[in-house]
Amino acid sequence: MPRSSVHKMRAVALLATCLAVTVSPSYAAGPKILKTKFTSTLVDISSAGGKALGFSKVNAGNEPDAPATNAILKAVATVEAGNNQEFTEVLIDTGSAILWVGGEEAYEPGPNSKLIGDFSIGYGIGGAGGPAYTDRVKIGDAVVNSQIIGAANATSGLALVKPIDGILGLGPANSNSGQIIGFNSTPTFIESLVNEGVIHEPVFGIEISSLDAGSGNQITTGEITFGGIDEDRIVGDVVWLDQLPPINFRWSFNVTSFSFGTRQLSTDTMPGRTDTGVLLIGLPFDFLFDVLRSIPGTTIVSDGVLGGTLAFPSNVTADSLPPFNLGLGDQLFELPASKYLVPKPLYTSLNLTEDFTYSWLGSAGQGSFMLGQKWLENIYTAYDMEGHRVGFAHLK
Repeated sequence: MPRSSVHKMRAVALLATCLAVTVSPSYAAGPKILKTKFTSTLVDISSAGGKALGFSKVNAGNEPDAPATNAILKAVATVEAGNNQEFTEVLIDTGSAILWVGGEEAYEPGPNSKLIGDFSIGYGIGGAGGPAYTDRVKIGDAVVNSQIIGAANATSGLALVKPIDGILGLGPANSNSGQIIGFNSTPTFIESLVNEGVIHEPVFGIEISSLDAGSGNQITTGEITFGGIDEDRIVGDVVWLDQLPPINFRWSFNVTSFSFGTRQLSTDTMPGRTDTGVLLIGLPFDFLFDVLRSIPGTTIVSDGVLGGTLAFPSNVTADSLPPFNLGLGDQLFELPASKYLVPKPLYTSLNLTEDFTYSWLGSAGQGSFMLGQKWLENIYTAYDMEGHRVGFAHLK
C-alpha cells in the first residue's frame, strides 16, 4: 500500500463513504468468469470523535437513515476459511496484496490448514501480524484449495476501523514482498484462482457502487468480476494503459491530460494510480491550489474527518462549478461537480456545518493523481496482473 505521500489521503479515506459489501456471486456466461456483487450502506463511526480517520476503515453500525455522529461506507466481503469459519468483515483493497483474517474472531486452524510461518504487514499508520497458513479459502463461489492466509493475533492502528475481520488484498503480482516472512512474494487470491484453474486469466474488473448526489443514498450496485470484465456494465471499449515501473508496487499508469472546466491544467503525461481503499479524489498538489485560487473564498479544511480537502464558499453549488476531465489513453472521462461535492444530507453525520460547500478533493502529492473511491464510482476499472495493465471504460 502506498506510503509517505499517501498517508494524508489514507487519513481521510472512507470517511463518509466507503462500501459495505454484500457478497452474492454468480457465474457469468462464458469462460470461467466469477461475479461478486456488493452494495453501499452507511455505518456509524461516532467513536471517531470528529477526527480524520486513519487507514480508511471504520466502525460498523446503523442503517442509512439512522442517526450517527459520523457516517461512512466500507467495502467488505465474507471469507470462509479455518475451522469452518466465516469472516464477514474482510475489507477489499487494491492497494495491498495479501489476505489476512482474525481481526475480530480468532482464526482457528481447520482440516485444510497448514502452518507455513508468519506474516507482517503495515498500512502507514497501522498493521497486522501473526501466523500464516495455507488453507482452503472460499469467497462466494470462488474457491482456492491452497491459499496463503494470515491469521492475525496482533493489530495496531486499526481502532477506528472496527469491526474489521481482515483485508483481501488485490494489488499487483509480487507487490507483497516479505509480508509472508521467508517468502520473496506470494500469490494473491486472483493468482491462486488461476493457478488452480478456477478462472483462466489473472484479470479482474471493478465497478464501485455510487451515491446519489442529492440524498447520499446508494443508486447502483457494485461488482467485482474475477477472470475478466463485465461487458454488460460498460459502454465502448476498455482503454488499457501499461503499468508504470516498478510494476510490483501499485496499480499506476500515465494520465494524458487534465482540465477543470475550460482551464487546461495539464497536457503532459503525469503518473496516476487507483486504490479502492482510498476515498478521496487526489489531485497533484499544484492542481489542487489552481482549483482553490480559481474560486474566490475557497479554503482547505484544517481538521475533522475532511481535513486536507477543499471547501468552497457556501453559495457555490454543483450547477456553478465546472467538471473535471481526465485523459486516459485516447479517452476523456468527465467528473461532474455533483460527483466531487459531498452530498448535503451527509453534512450532519460528518459533523460539517453549512458554512462551506464541502468536496472530496484532496492532494495526492507532488505531480501525481490518486483515483480513489469517489472518482472510481464513475469509471469501470480493470486490472491485468499478467499483462501489467490497468484498464478504464465508461459505465452504462
